Amino acid sequence: MIGSLLLAVGALATLVYGFLVWNFGHWRARGIKEPRALPLLGSFPNMVWPRQHFTMDMRDLYMKYRETDSYVGTFLLRSPKLLLLEPRLVYEVFVSAFRHFEDNDAARMVDTGKDVLVCCNPFVLEGNEWRQQRGIFSSLLTNGRIRTTHTIMQRVCRDLCDFIAKESLKGEPQDGMDLGLRFTGDSLFDCVLGIQARCFSDSPLPVIRHNREMSNENPGLAIAGALNGLFPRLPRWLRPKIFPRSYDRFFGDLIRQAFCLRRGQHQERNDFINHLLALKREHGLTEPQLTSHAMTFMFDGLDTTSSTISHCLLLLGRYPECQQRLYEELDKASPSKELPDLDELNDLPYLSACFNESLRIYPAGGWASKTCTEPYKLHGSHHSQPLQMLPGDNIMIPIYGLHHDPQFYPEPEEFRPERFLDGGLKRFKQMGVFLGFGNGPRQCVGMRLGLAQAKAALAAIVQRFEVRVHPRTADGLELDPYIFVGCHKGGIWLDFVSRPV
Repeated sequence: MIGSLLLAVGALATLVYGFLVWNFGHWRARGIKEPRALPLLGSFPNMVWPRQHFTMDMRDLYMKYRETDSYVGTFLLRSPKLLLLEPRLVYEVFVSAFRHFEDNDAARMVDTGKDVLVCCNPFVLEGNEWRQQRGIFSSLLTNGRIRTTHTIMQRVCRDLCDFIAKESLKGEPQDGMDLGLRFTGDSLFDCVLGIQARCFSDSPLPVIRHNREMSNENPGLAIAGALNGLFPRLPRWLRPKIFPRSYDRFFGDLIRQAFCLRRGQHQERNDFINHLLALKREHGLTEPQLTSHAMTFMFDGLDTTSSTISHCLLLLGRYPECQQRLYEELDKASPSKELPDLDELNDLPYLSACFNESLRIYPAGGWASKTCTEPYKLHGSHHSQPLQMLPGDNIMIPIYGLHHDPQFYPEPEEFRPERFLDGGLKRFKQMGVFLGFGNGPRQCVGMRLGLAQAKAALAAIVQRFEVRVHPRTADGLELDPYIFVGCHKGGIWLDFVSRPV
């Protein structure tokens, strides 16, 4: 009896082991170097056993092989992924050969039938559906419509600074991530939906709580990632629901109420919500599609914009000489200490440089994943023969590794905004070594609105306060291994000292 049981357990263990390592050798059979991968853990063990953020595994592979190989074969759990190491090829995949790599790998994780809030989100759509919905959403983000939001942003910036001043009286450090989320939550809800989320009041809408429920405490997201790594060809109907139902109810109900309110008011305004209603009539959008387009602003903007604001404040606090230079630029642009208008903010080179350098050091997404949609040959400079990519092949781009490569960014751990002055941003993007918002046709669709928000918040804070890093904030640049979006480990704790009036 015991012998039979042990035999059965042994047979089962053999089958499981065989399943976990079945794909190993996939890249080696195609003539590509394949660094050692481990059963279940694959090439990125910190995804399963998080001693550090798993983008560090990717960075380590990038740094180890970038001098000898243009790409290496890796495995996300057991799913084959080609890790690109040569920046020229990164630029090809994102820009010049884009039509061969149109789709994001995220589309393999999501069933838009279960997660209706993202059924029109361009990030998770493929092929013609992506082109159609991206075209609809992009028409929302005209320069004129973004300009109309600046009055709202000015009001939210005043509320933000008043909140900081009030909290500073308590003598306790303030949570930079919390401040960023309060600002973006208040700004996005008012700019997009015409709803005041009251994020700086004693009775706010629970925007931050629901956002954390989605980003930091979401087992559905972890399960979807694991299934994508273990079963890369998993049929759509077997994919789990990612968004918590409480998240669906809160945001879905709020967006529907905003649309009902605007319809009842019969107001004609050049803002996002009016244009969304016009798009519904023009394109025959269903109510779920209309809600999903509105939700794209929230889903794409809350975490990424707030994270960049808080990390930039951290770096300005660590480098007071950079903060002083930014203050002087703002003071010259607006001696009255009023927040400059949107065009003036966009014309401030050092403010843009600080933002981009912060995004380089702390990219919101430490990697990108693309799927080959048409056959293409990658001509790596380290390889004598081109690599034939086939539809369905998956590529990973080590964004964090590229952003921290001393070949392109000397002393990459140092905050040096001047890297991005005098055409630096364009140069780094064309080299394929800066991907703060992605690149090419699928770069972040809400980039201009996110930039407008982040620049307004940073300018308002630096105009009114000197930012200092509290000792509670950990030294270094280590990322929290348990948070999907790259965040400084241990939190960002700041002190604010009011500037003389």
